[in-house]
Amino acid sequence: MIELKCYLKERIFIMAKYIAHINPLNAEKIGCQPHGTAEFIENGDQLHIKVEMFDTPKNIEHWEHFHGFPDGKVAQAATMTQDVNHDGFVDLPETEPVSGTTMVPLDADPAKMNIPNNTYPVADSNGYYEYEIDVPLTELQENFKKAFGSTDLQLDKRVVYVHGVPESIKLPDTVKGCVMDYDTHTTLPIAAGKIEKED
Repeated sequence: MIELKCYLKERIFIMAKYIAHINPLNAEKIGCQPHGTAEFIENGDQLHIKVEMFDTPKNIEHWEHFHGFPDGKVAQAATMTQDVNHDGFVDLPETEPVSGTTMVPLDADPAKMNIPNNTYPVADSNGYYEYEIDVPLTELQENFKKAFGSTDLQLDKRVVYVHGVPESIKLPDTVKGCVMDYDTHTTLPIAAGKIEKED
């Protein structure tokens, strides 16, 4: 575990680093192999987040979040085993038994925890994007407590998901997961990775 002590106004902060290796999900159906990494660095009152993704569906916005269980159960990334209705897709509801609920968006303002919006990263013409942001940890923890009853993010018990396929991909009616005005093309998981604390 990386633990660096930083001294500020006679207070001691422990810096902790977490990483998720993000692997493809639904790749056979969407025609690409989205993969990448997500890094989370807690340092005092700041959470630094960096996500780098390759080979995602091109030229579209990709929702990304970390998911988990409010009771502290360890979440796991879904695999095709979670396709319980055997329609060839693992949709958002099918991830919930192993991954829990959507918790924090990796968007323009994660601390606000406003899941449905249009401020997520957009992949370029090669299917690449990089997302990097510093999040005020106190604000995030306050909103996290309102939603889930605790200020402890427990990052090493969470899973990162990347979502989103173009409208040109035909999804069967059995694929579920609409969120407000956003349909299943927006919410379909395309990659996932378990967050681990770095040694």
